[in-house]
Amino acid sequence: MGLPADSLSDEALLALVARGDEEAFRALFRRYAGSFLALARRMGLDGAAAEDVVQEAMIRVWQKAKEFDPRRGSARAFLLTLGHHAAVDEVRRRAARPLPLEPDPEREEEAFDLPGPGLDEEGHLDRTRLSRALKALSPEERRVIEVLYYQGYTHREAASLLGLPLGTLKTWARRALSKLKEVLREP
Repeated sequence: MGLPADSLSDEALLALVARGDEEAFRALFRRYAGSFLALARRMGLDGAAAEDVVQEAMIRVWQKAKEFDPRRGSARAFLLTLGHHAAVDEVRRRAARPLPLEPDPEREEEAFDLPGPGLDEEGHLDRTRLSRALKALSPEERRVIEVLYYQGYTHREAASLLGLPLGTLKTWARRALSKLKEVLREP
């Protein structure tokens, strides 16, 4: 590799990992292990369980790097999705329920921050944009996003938890994600 791996973009690192480049893999590990660990902790896992999530997420990065398609989303979103799925699987494996998100009213804007460093690096989401995007949602849509994406429930589990028909929950989730996408697309 010509450039030091740590100076490459996530997209470039994923392309190299897809070809079996271990240095690129180590760079992604250094960049994302903290985010995966924070995500696991946010979902109610700690200690060895949270570390297991990091390992499982990185195994998935190694195995699925070839599936990354930049036309479908950013490398960061792809990587965090792999981490989220690893955390959800671990929660289910341990038959635990994630801790509910009940932020301190004074710190509510921070409650939905993505885990780990790098929120404002290289044009990625920052707290201000994410907070603005979440405020664009109705309270019902925001609760659906919280339960699905921050607490790790499946659509069916979330519908039951929120007392909604499954179709309604899916509609609200689609509408919320569409709103978030529009708000986050704005400069």
